[in-house]
Amino acid sequence: MAGEEKQTLTPKEMILQKFGVKAIYRIEEVHVSSNDCLYRCHLQLPEFSVVSNVFKRKKDSEQSAAELALEKLGIQSQDDDDVDITVDEAWNNIVERIKYIFSDEFLSVDHPLGGHLRAALQRDGERCGSLPVSVIATFDAKINSRCKVIDPSVESDPILLMSYVMKAAAKLPDYIVVSPHVDSLRRKKPYPPATIKALATTHVKSIKAEAVHLQCTVGGEEVVKPVTLDISSGRYYLDIIADKLGLKDGSQVMISRTIGKTSSGYECRVYAAIPKLKSSDNSWKAREKRPIIESSHLEKSRNAKASFVCGVDIHGDAIVASVGYPWRSHDLEHDGVTLKSFYKICCGISPNGIYKLSREVIIAAQLPFSFTTKSTWRGPFPREILCMFCRQQQLVEPIFTISTAPVKPMSCILRSYQKLKDSECDEKDSECDEKDSECDDSEYQYTSKGKEEIPESGTGYRCEVKILSKSQDLVLDCSSRKFYEKENHAIQNASLNALSWLSRLFDEGDGDPLQICYTDDHLDAVFQQRILMKEAVPKGHFRNRDEMNQYEDQVRIQTITKGSLVSICYSVYLDVDADFSKDGKSKKELIESNEEIEFEVGNGSMNPHLEAVVTQLVVGQYARFLTNAPAEDLFVTAATGTQRDRSLLSDVAGFEYCVRLLGVKGPTEKRIEADFFKPSLSKQRLEYVVKHIKESSASTLVDFGCGSGSLLASILDCPTSLQTIAGVDISHKSLTRAAKIATFKNKQGSLQPQIYFTP
Repeated sequence: MAGEEKQTLTPKEMILQKFGVKAIYRIEEVHVSSNDCLYRCHLQLPEFSVVSNVFKRKKDSEQSAAELALEKLGIQSQDDDDVDITVDEAWNNIVERIKYIFSDEFLSVDHPLGGHLRAALQRDGERCGSLPVSVIATFDAKINSRCKVIDPSVESDPILLMSYVMKAAAKLPDYIVVSPHVDSLRRKKPYPPATIKALATTHVKSIKAEAVHLQCTVGGEEVVKPVTLDISSGRYYLDIIADKLGLKDGSQVMISRTIGKTSSGYECRVYAAIPKLKSSDNSWKAREKRPIIESSHLEKSRNAKASFVCGVDIHGDAIVASVGYPWRSHDLEHDGVTLKSFYKICCGISPNGIYKLSREVIIAAQLPFSFTTKSTWRGPFPREILCMFCRQQQLVEPIFTISTAPVKPMSCILRSYQKLKDSECDEKDSECDEKDSECDDSEYQYTSKGKEEIPESGTGYRCEVKILSKSQDLVLDCSSRKFYEKENHAIQNASLNALSWLSRLFDEGDGDPLQICYTDDHLDAVFQQRILMKEAVPKGHFRNRDEMNQYEDQVRIQTITKGSLVSICYSVYLDVDADFSKDGKSKKELIESNEEIEFEVGNGSMNPHLEAVVTQLVVGQYARFLTNAPAEDLFVTAATGTQRDRSLLSDVAGFEYCVRLLGVKGPTEKRIEADFFKPSLSKQRLEYVVKHIKESSASTLVDFGCGSGSLLASILDCPTSLQTIAGVDISHKSLTRAAKIATFKNKQGSLQPQIYFTP
């Protein structure tokens, strides 16, 4: 019908429209606690599958999975407000929005911009009523969304976003005053006198807010120190910050996105000088940017720490503070940002730091390098960590694509594997003769290069992870060469591979932005550093120093095997010997302690030197050892963050670990087999028995010490000539279980040999 609005389809409806019943949704419950349960959706399409993030509602997880599938198919979803909006319409929306912001009505609205406007009207002189453009660009979501329609790159370019606001405001010459030299806007017609008088009578309390000052020195290094923002009554807080940064007023202050939260939950942001364009750079004309007045404070070098925290290039000094106007309130809210809270924010930016903070173990814990089972993993799972990382870096949710492959019989696997090993010794790498094998080996090459992985019999799962920017640029494409027996294990290990790569970039700072392709023996990855970081990673950030004295002359015997789940209590002290102290006195300060913590041996989830000591202990035994102190960043994050704690690092200090082993739970038999036998011992035993049954055409089989009958149950899955099977064991309980399993499996098969179990 004419005039009827176009109906917008949800992502799930678009998938249904394209694939119909071929799109299969499977909901997985994720138990985060005894009472709370989240949901994850697995969407299987004819050519690939995707896995959603976790949500409180099932339907949200289904919509998320459908949206991920649409992204992989390159289909634009229709669930946002910007669909079908043209660039001209976006410009008109921005102009209308700016006009509304400076209306009488908006001045009384409970909106962050309303608070800034009321404060701006109390400024003195010619600055009265002038609202910094950076404030509009930061706090108005409507203008942000419309600017993305014009150019999606504004997501990561705040200066371009500000230039669009200035250009739109210039279209209102009768309503808005745009200064050619100051980045601020002012209403041309004064506000009603009654409104100004009411604002003048409003009592605003003076506040003092703790903040962190990131000073940029001549040598290019940053000095991190606390600072107090004394915001007196009637003064605009951005002007106070501008004074601390050596700027003229708040119009020269750039405000970052939220970089983290204080312990009380208040948002933290970075405040710095708006970058200056080079005078020789005329690209601003094409991009509608306007050069900012040249001043001496903009001549300073790049502030690596501030750039790292907010993801935008910062030059000169910067301040990290938690102060601003909230929603639904006219009052200025604030909270203290201490050195500890700042370093905690810095730590939480990297995947390794996210894992440390989630376990509340800064010094002792680290991101594991392998995922084995859910039962032994501690902390958030790799997939959840990767999703958290993408959200805080303003990237889209990671896209997981599952591929499966059938695995051939064990004899063919072993034959193919042996031929592969033989071919590696031949420099010409000649092709294998197909007549030598009953199977076509080319169908089972699970890796194209590097180390060959031999999957177990059944179905193998492999997962590919893609991370995209909001503008759909590829950031990371990570594909593991290994196949896993379980789909979840493939997803978790693929996530961990991506996290390990990103952690290496963040923690060590040695990622080469020009080298976009990375491969190792187990991983194929393509990484675009310029898209994610924009050269914002400081060299050596959070790099651990050599943490432990190496006692190479001592022979260490590990008593706890790999895969064991151990429980320990420990304390870490900062120790300064009197001989190395500046004042000649020994000092000892508790930095981190934990009454009980569990970790899996051998997966890298604990400080390697602490694990090396723990694995030599017996339950109840106590040990004490010394290491070198880590970098200052980690130390302050774990400690109280006071000046006294930081002064201790100025001496030649080390860490003293005190640890006691509380308990050990050994690895399962299946895990031990996986570590020592490839393929597993049970698979080899089954293959051996079936082979001899077929060669001898045996009709009777007796298994002495059959236990719960796992071998006999596996034999029933294979076609043989057996007519009678007997199991013997001393355990009545095991025999009862074996009889149930064997009887059930026997009913499923085409052959029905007689089965006996006897003690």
